[in-house]
Amino acid sequence: MTEIKDIGIVWSNETGQGEWHIENGDIALDHAIYSSVMVSLFTDRVAPLEPSQSEKSAAIGKVDGDRRGWWGDMLRTEPIGSRLWQLKRAVKADKNSIIDSAQDMIYEALSWMVESGLVDSMNADVKWVQSGLLQFSIYLTEPKQYSPKIFLFSWAWEGV
Repeated sequence: MTEIKDIGIVWSNETGQGEWHIENGDIALDHAIYSSVMVSLFTDRVAPLEPSQSEKSAAIGKVDGDRRGWWGDMLRTEPIGSRLWQLKRAVKADKNSIIDSAQDMIYEALSWMVESGLVDSMNADVKWVQSGLLQFSIYLTEPKQYSPKIFLFSWAWEGV
């Protein structure tokens, strides 16, 4: 199977943003699965009008004011991106509900990859690795592959 390439994205810890990867003055290419995961997880998805039960347990609550999102979603039936940005508002006292909320948000952001056939299966494992640092392990198995591609991300709360 030929590997499909897409624009390479690198994450900057300093700015907290993904940037196009530039090599020798040109946009570098990377595996399409990686680019899809980066856009899906780190583009701000519009917040729902009402939070889910696990979000209420994490005290995420309703978003008053800017619900974020991408303007192009007005033309789509399903918005892109994730609501991981809402974790900044979560109360860290109930750590299990934060794990549940983060896992729900990751599945919500990446489920399109299974539905479209880009991957055959997806799993996400979310855990606390230390106080204030949440780790996401994402396992994506491509069609006709036996071993999943593994993506590892961390989410740190400032001032915790």
